[in-house]
Amino acid sequence: MDKMEKIQQIKEDVRNKVMARVKKSSLNYGADESQVRRQIEAVLDTVVQQKMEGHIDDAVRRFIIEEIINEIFGLGPIDRLVNDPGVWEIMVNGPKEVYVEREGKLQKTDIAFEDEGQLHFYIERILSPSGRRVTEFEPYIDARLPDGSRLNVVRAPIAPGGPVLTIRKARHKVLEIQDLINKHTMDEKTAHFLKACVRNHLNIVIVGGPGSGKTTILNILASFIPDSERMITIEDTLELRMDNKHRVALETRPSNIEGKGGINIRDLVRNALHMRPDRVIIGEVRGEEALDMLQCMNIGRVGSMTTLHANSALDALLRLETMAMMGSANVSPELIKRQIISAIDLVVVVDRLLDGTRRVVSVTEVLKTNAMEYALKDIYALIRKDEGTAVAFELKATGYKPVFVEKFRETDHLPEEFRVSSRSTA
Repeated sequence: MDKMEKIQQIKEDVRNKVMARVKKSSLNYGADESQVRRQIEAVLDTVVQQKMEGHIDDAVRRFIIEEIINEIFGLGPIDRLVNDPGVWEIMVNGPKEVYVEREGKLQKTDIAFEDEGQLHFYIERILSPSGRRVTEFEPYIDARLPDGSRLNVVRAPIAPGGPVLTIRKARHKVLEIQDLINKHTMDEKTAHFLKACVRNHLNIVIVGGPGSGKTTILNILASFIPDSERMITIEDTLELRMDNKHRVALETRPSNIEGKGGINIRDLVRNALHMRPDRVIIGEVRGEEALDMLQCMNIGRVGSMTTLHANSALDALLRLETMAMMGSANVSPELIKRQIISAIDLVVVVDRLLDGTRRVVSVTEVLKTNAMEYALKDIYALIRKDEGTAVAFELKATGYKPVFVEKFRETDHLPEEFRVSSRSTA
C-alpha cells in the first residue's frame, strides 16, 4: 500500500469512528464545532499512530480534519461545490455521478458519495430545515434551502438508479440590467425598451426552456416597478430576489402526509386580488392558475408579469390556452383565446445557446385584433451572422413600431426610433 492509499485509509478509519459517535449522539449536530474538531483530532492521532507510526504532514492532517468537519456540519462530498461561487447548479445522478453547471455548461466532476446510504444521509440533512422528507410514498420533492437555493430530490421507486439530487443555487448578488447587457443577453436599446414597457404597465410573459434565464429576466424587469406601487409576488419556491420597497412575497405550501392543507398557485392568485395589488408577479404559470392570471390581467391589474415554459411566442400563447382550459370546463376555447389576446401585451423569448450563453431571442407584441387567431409582430429578433468559420448572433430591431407605444405616458426610457409619429409595419 503506497502513501496515498494509507492516507485515504486513515481518512476512512477516522471518519467511520467519528460518524459512529455521531450516530450514538456523543457528537451531535448542535455541538460546538471547536469541541467536535478536538475530538476528531484525538481520533486522528490514534489512527495515525497505528497506521503511519505517528508521522503525517501538517497539510494532509488539515485536509483530513476539514473533510470530516464538512461531513459532520456540511454537505459532505458536495460541500465545496455548494460554496463555490462559480457553480450555478449541482446535479447528483446517484452516488457515483455528480455534475455541475459553470457558465452555462455542464461538467462532470470527480466527486462521488460512498453509496446510496451516504447520499440519503445528506439529502435528509439538506431537507431537515424545511421539516420535509422524501420517502417511497412521496418519492419526489421540491424545497427551498435557507439561503434561497432551490432543491429537487427524486428517489426510488421512480428513480431506480439511485437518489437524484438537483440544487439550483441562489444568487446572493441581485443582478441588474447592466449585468445582462455585459453578458450580451440583450443589448442596451432592448433593455431600455423593456424598462419603458414595465414602467408603462404592459402585461409581459417571459418564456423559454429550463435554465434559459426566465426567472433572472423576470427578476430584473420587476425591479423597474416603482416603489410607489404595491407588488404581490407568487411562487412555488421563493426565487425572486428584488429590492422593491413595497413587495409582498407569497409562497405555496405542499399538502401534509394526509393530503390536506396544500395551498397552490391558483389559491394565492385569487387571494392576491384581495390584497390591493398594483402588480401581480407570478414566478411561473404551469397549470390551471393560468385562467386566474388572465382574469387578473384583464380586470385592471395591468403591468403584471409571469414566466412559462415554451419555445416561441406562439407556443407560449397556445400553451396558455391549454392551461387556462384546465381552469374551467365551462369556459369556451373562443372566450379563453379572446382573454389571452386582451391580456397579454408582450412576449419575451429567452434561450440558452449551444455555447452556454443565455440570450433574448425575440421581443414580440400581441396585437389586439378582432380575429380569432393570434397576430404577433416581432419588435426585436436574434439574427444569425456568419463571420468566416464562426457563427455569431445579434439582437436587432426589426423596424416594426409596436402599436402600444402610442399610449405610453412615460417615454424617458423608450429608444428614439419608437418615438417618431410614423409607424412601419415591416
